[in-house]
Amino acid sequence: MDGHWHRKILDAKSDLTGFDCSNDDVLGLNKFIHDEALDYQREGAGVTHLFYRDDKLVGYITLAMCAIKKDKTDIDEGYDDEKVNYPALWLGRLAVDNQERGKGVGSALLKYCIGFAGKKAIEELGCRCIVLVTKGKKRIDFYEERGFKILDLKLKGNKKMMYHKLDLEKARHQFETE
Repeated sequence: MDGHWHRKILDAKSDLTGFDCSNDDVLGLNKFIHDEALDYQREGAGVTHLFYRDDKLVGYITLAMCAIKKDKTDIDEGYDDEKVNYPALWLGRLAVDNQERGKGVGSALLKYCIGFAGKKAIEELGCRCIVLVTKGKKRIDFYEERGFKILDLKLKGNKKMMYHKLDLEKARHQFETE
């Protein structure tokens, strides 16, 4: 992402008035950031990270912790018990302002998320992968091109659950260079 950019955590003083991600918004991302995200955060359901280029809000991600069953992934850490759950970072939302699409913002936000999981979540909580739910060919392709795999689960509304196995060393280094 070109230009000076920074991140802050959503709070009651965050000015969201100029942010609009409503184009092709089948996941309700625009409504979430404007009407639900702060309550969601207050309830401990996820933390929304706002990303700015210069002083313009260009995108956001919402993160939380979750777990994924070993037998649903190709992660093999040598555990024989099929009931093992791997700790994971839940990427609940990733949205880019309509005017910023096609400029690498989504890729930068995802790169930050992978680095965050590889550095912060691993060191402070434990984390083996990133998990998300999305729908639509364009979005699924976006994540697949960046190493995410579709889980074999039946979800409503043509949604797909996807996961990305962390390369621990690469993810740690990625966060440190951001």
